[in-house]
Amino acid sequence: MRAPIEVLRGKERRKMKRWLVGPLVVGLFLGLGAPAGAETRDLVKFGGDVAIEEGMKVRDAVAIGGDVTVDGAVERNVVVVAGSVSLGPSATVGGNVVSIGGAIEKEEGAQVGGDLVEVPLPGVSSVVASLFQGNWPGFFWAFRLFSIIAAIGFMALALLIVSLIPRPVGLISATIEEKTAKVIGWGLLGMVLIMPLAILLAISIVGIVLIPLEMIFVVVATLIGYIAVAQLIGKRITAALRKPNQPIFWETLWGLIVLSLIGLVPLFGWLIKSVAGLLGLGGALCCLYQIHKS
Repeated sequence: MRAPIEVLRGKERRKMKRWLVGPLVVGLFLGLGAPAGAETRDLVKFGGDVAIEEGMKVRDAVAIGGDVTVDGAVERNVVVVAGSVSLGPSATVGGNVVSIGGAIEKEEGAQVGGDLVEVPLPGVSSVVASLFQGNWPGFFWAFRLFSIIAAIGFMALALLIVSLIPRPVGLISATIEEKTAKVIGWGLLGMVLIMPLAILLAISIVGIVLIPLEMIFVVVATLIGYIAVAQLIGKRITAALRKPNQPIFWETLWGLIVLSLIGLVPLFGWLIKSVAGLLGLGGALCCLYQIHKS
């Protein structure tokens, strides 16, 4: 019988700890170190414009897929992704004004305490806006074709990963199985901190460079965790078929097939795959925390 994978030891544990624990600790430190709520509120909007009229006062103004117009007061920062910023003559901003994929227009009389940062990304604004508004011609069929190609490519990538690094996948799978409640908690914590951490990094010029690293870390952790969930599902399937202790490659393949078939079911499939992603991210973060403690 194949021995269960419990703990990474020796050089493998130290190597994994160096590669993965550092970014996690930095991310948690920055995310938890954000200032606590004050009397003024944050104004955040996805897929729409933000308008701060004269006489209004907010703490931060954030728009993703929309523009921000300021004629009132922003205590700290204005951050826009895939949109532009317009500062009227009566606008006051205590911190930085950042536009990623757009432009900043500052009228005479507008006061900015920090820096004006423009990160031009041609075409990003129109693409993001069309996705939020759902008016891209042929979007449905293009999405279907992309989904099929992505599913095939993802399955190949997942099987390659589990072949190259079976131990971390097995460790995360065992953690999800044994500590499900704790894994869910870690997954929710990770999801909650993603956006605040990105916003926190975006308001500093140096931090903007770190945003891609944060995204890569989240994607890699979720990817490996999702593969571990698939392996756990495949393990349960083979046990139910009275063929337990199959190689991890075949367990993962069975799990990926099941998740892909479930994903074809409207709404329910999306929900199940989202839960699998949440468990995967939580399992990866939980394992990193345990390795860091030991």
